[in-house]
Amino acid sequence: MSASITVRNAEQYQTSVWSGGTTTQLFLYPEDGDYREGSFQARISSATVELQKSSFTSLPGVKRYLMTLKGHLDMIHGVNTKAELEPYEVDCFDGGVPTVSYGKVTDFNLMLKNGAEGRMEAAILEAGESCEINPEGIFNLLAVYVGEGCIRVSEHTVKEGELLLCENWEEALAVQSTGDTAAKLGICKIKTAE
Repeated sequence: MSASITVRNAEQYQTSVWSGGTTTQLFLYPEDGDYREGSFQARISSATVELQKSSFTSLPGVKRYLMTLKGHLDMIHGVNTKAELEPYEVDCFDGGVPTVSYGKVTDFNLMLKNGAEGRMEAAILEAGESCEINPEGIFNLLAVYVGEGCIRVSEHTVKEGELLLCENWEEALAVQSTGDTAAKLGICKIKTAE
């Protein structure tokens, strides 16, 4: 089965309100799953945190990755575990642990549940710079979100605010920054459950 690459934009996203701002679902796997019912393996989203202090929704059984795209965020997981995030720094935490954040930011999230595994990374490519993203023999689904700038992957151009998806991912993909400024990326590598 060959890799399938698609690009999603704002017209395909779903935005809703949460207690601290808005959240925009960029991708849900499987696509007939339901985030509110917990019937999903992976969810990729971006959210605005519009309150100086906010409490995260409790999501037991969900492994969460979060990076900020804009702004500084201080998070406290449970009682003592702290994380301080500058833009394009990643934190991983248990969605069932009470989490409080301080700071007004725009963030990028990966949630994993029901047997899916994965991780989130950031990459910043200067104008004209390239990199390869490798499935490492483990991952079968790749999502690359362009927080700033513009990239090209094979024949696909991905602009700021768009999400590139590669399903049935088996080979390294070359990513090139094609704009006049640096491309700032949130990269999610996912192994879906059988």
